[in-house]
Amino acid sequence: MSLVRFVVTLGATWEEAEDAVGDVLAELLPRWNQIRSPRAYCRKASERAYVNSEVRLRKAPEAAVRGHWTSAAQQGATDAYEGLEQEYALRHLRLLNQEQRRVMAYVFDGYQPDEIAALLDKNPGTVRSNIRHARKRLKTAIIAERERELSETTNGPGTQTHLGGS
Repeated sequence: MSLVRFVVTLGATWEEAEDAVGDVLAELLPRWNQIRSPRAYCRKASERAYVNSEVRLRKAPEAAVRGHWTSAAQQGATDAYEGLEQEYALRHLRLLNQEQRRVMAYVFDGYQPDEIAALLDKNPGTVRSNIRHARKRLKTAIIAERERELSETTNGPGTQTHLGGS
């Protein structure tokens, strides 16, 4: 399940993620005991399977414009709180560019920057930079959202401020 969520974090729908993960696991099963780091291998292979999938390539232009994130209900979340938490995270992750989203997916899965750099064949400094920029962008977005919510709560929905004289 966490492997499917990882692929969803990259931008896949729940169904696309399940397909990518299923294909990868079916392919790896016969040689599972030969893999040194199964967790990392499965994540990288699942990411590649999603990125190279025909479904994603066919809808890439549209997905690039609108982020193509699914709601928690569509993802089949069993726990309501977990579903809300996932929806909240996915809503903010769509603000990131693809490389930042990719790196943050590994961060959310508990990988350290040096491990991510090795998995993605990137410079560790580049990975750290992507993490730093992603966190800054996410922090700014969350603060702005909280300020809007506070403003709406203070003013009340539908409250109009009377600016002119009578």
